[in-house]
Amino acid sequence: MLRLANYWYIAASSFELRSRPIRRLVEGVVLALFRDAEGKPRAVEDRCLHRGMALSAGKAVGGRIRCPYHGWEYDGDGSLCSVPALCKGEKLPQARVRAYPVIEQDDQLWVWIGSDSPSQAPFHFPKYGAKGWASFFMRTRFSAPVEDCLENFLDVPHTIFVHPGLFRGNVQRPTRARIRRTHDSVEVEFVDEGPLQGFGPRLLFSRGAVRKHTDRFILPSISRVDYTFHGESGEESGFVITSQCTQREEYSVDVVTAITWKLPVPVWIAKPFLKWYCRRVIQQDVDILEVQGEQLKTFGKTSMHSEADLLGRHISQLRRRAAEGLEGESDLVEETMLNI
Repeated sequence: MLRLANYWYIAASSFELRSRPIRRLVEGVVLALFRDAEGKPRAVEDRCLHRGMALSAGKAVGGRIRCPYHGWEYDGDGSLCSVPALCKGEKLPQARVRAYPVIEQDDQLWVWIGSDSPSQAPFHFPKYGAKGWASFFMRTRFSAPVEDCLENFLDVPHTIFVHPGLFRGNVQRPTRARIRRTHDSVEVEFVDEGPLQGFGPRLLFSRGAVRKHTDRFILPSISRVDYTFHGESGEESGFVITSQCTQREEYSVDVVTAITWKLPVPVWIAKPFLKWYCRRVIQQDVDILEVQGEQLKTFGKTSMHSEADLLGRHISQLRRRAAEGLEGESDLVEETMLNI
């Protein structure tokens, strides 16, 4: 499993961490999350130094996390603070479990995985909380490698076959794609793309609106899809789907997806429809990626590609260079024509 260190990853939602600790697996690291006396989230390695018990199975008491086996307690920095069964004259051992930086942002708990101190703030979900924009989050587990999940989220050609009628029709049109790559991201803009044919877009998007569509990958494991519209009145509306992938293990990926929109449809109508619609689309991707994951376990990676595979190779190259501590090639621009 390719692990990218020194990045922020979502470990849980804010609402999942209440009075009791929780256990999470992030990039192969097993964590116990709890809240300190001030209500701030904390993350430590989920292992008591005494007998290796899972701290997440214990309690949060007075801002500390207490082991359920013998009651050893640790603070938010991982320092051992209390051993109830110390013998007379025995001093408290000077010891600590490893702690990881945590930031609560956009109703998510972001954990910094790496040996270095955080060098940047966590990714901010675009338009989240912005005036005039509405949002909700979806959490999904995929049974496939993280790079295959990321490529799927940004891959247009598969939509005709995996999401027929929901997202696109069965008519393909020649479309120009312009690809731009920086040291930590790659974006494709679809120029003069035809109208989306699925019943979802037909219900939500204004007829005759001029649309701009971009797909983007951002290190370490973020995908972003933007549809921006300008109606006849000139008013801008839009639909943004942003997913952050947290790799648990090689074939297990937790994905937090922010569905954010500003549409000419009342929120009270759009939100329940979008929740149903997006869950239906995402479940189809869950199912197809589960099959792909099993195939990869059996046969390994394939080597054939086409020019329509716009972002997959860039995602792999950027992630591998990042794992080696190298920056990706920047200022790369390509254009191609594909049928979508």
